[in-house]
Amino acid sequence: FPNAGKSSLLTFFTNARPKIAPYPFTTIIPNLGVLRVDDESDIIIADIPGIIEGASEGLGLGDTFLKHITRTACLIFMIDCSDENYLTAYDTLCNELENYSDELMEKPRIVLCNKIDMPGAAEHAYEIAARIHESEPETDVIPVSVMTGLGMKDAQKQILTLVNKLEKRNEAESEKKEEAF
Repeated sequence: FPNAGKSSLLTFFTNARPKIAPYPFTTIIPNLGVLRVDDESDIIIADIPGIIEGASEGLGLGDTFLKHITRTACLIFMIDCSDENYLTAYDTLCNELENYSDELMEKPRIVLCNKIDMPGAAEHAYEIAARIHESEPETDVIPVSVMTGLGMKDAQKQILTLVNKLEKRNEAESEKKEEAF
């Protein structure tokens, strides 16, 4: 959603400097940044403008932004735990992705519950995690505050773990294809 901290996350992990402001739809075009893993590998992170309810039907240019998401290998959901809709945000985003393309919901993902430095938000993050783990026990849910850096090392570690799993899975699939020939 708008103002969840997506551009702040990009800034935290990369040298990208997208515009950041405390009003909705500050990000109006996708932004890219490079997360340096080591001397030999990098991860490209895309900051997509906020997806709102109705995006899969074109509301708020959502279908344009969702098209960008189809090109990604995995997803990082940013949930604003200080927002009044914190508990339904993940479900709403998943519905929009699924309505746009079933493939999007098959992508591996993690959920970052942001703004836990705000009053009550840390408790909200645990509520979100419990709710998600009921139906998706394999999905990592990490409480963070991009603003203060709290939980960001864990978030980076989970992002790297997710990308490594994808690379190993892709390598295994490539080997199977080669064996088939």
